Amino acid sequence: MKNILKICLAISPLLLAGCSGTYETGDYYSSGDVKGIVVKSDADGKARLVLSFDEVANLNADSAARWVAEYDNGQWRLPTKEEMTFMKKHRSLINKTLERKGKPLMLAGFTYYWTSTACSESHTYAGGPEGVKCYFNSNASPNYKARAVRDIE
Repeated sequence: MKNILKICLAISPLLLAGCSGTYETGDYYSSGDVKGIVVKSDADGKARLVLSFDEVANLNADSAARWVAEYDNGQWRLPTKEEMTFMKKHRSLINKTLERKGKPLMLAGFTYYWTSTACSESHTYAGGPEGVKCYFNSNASPNYKARAVRDIE
């Protein structure tokens, strides 16, 4: 344990968040083959929800759901409306780490990300520049994307 602590102290906290064993929104997360950005952690600082680095573009709601069902053998899912609202609120913390890792930024500019939450039979919530709103399921343009989240047990 002392060797790990020495390594943690020698590495900039900007490069290796969670070194102390606790995580906050926007921290880089890496455990086994799961890598991403911490979206939420519990009161003890344990990561509970992680955002993937990977994203796909030009999707409608159905194709986004199919993509995430196949992503990493189905271990990930689309975020809920509430999770997307949280990510929109904290996107600057999330994007700092994404930028350091050379990944596309989340909810930047005129991008829209599908959620798993339907608002009617023909509409699904998506996060975009104006917030998280209800959009027609068949909207497909380079601005409609999907990025997965994973629950950490």
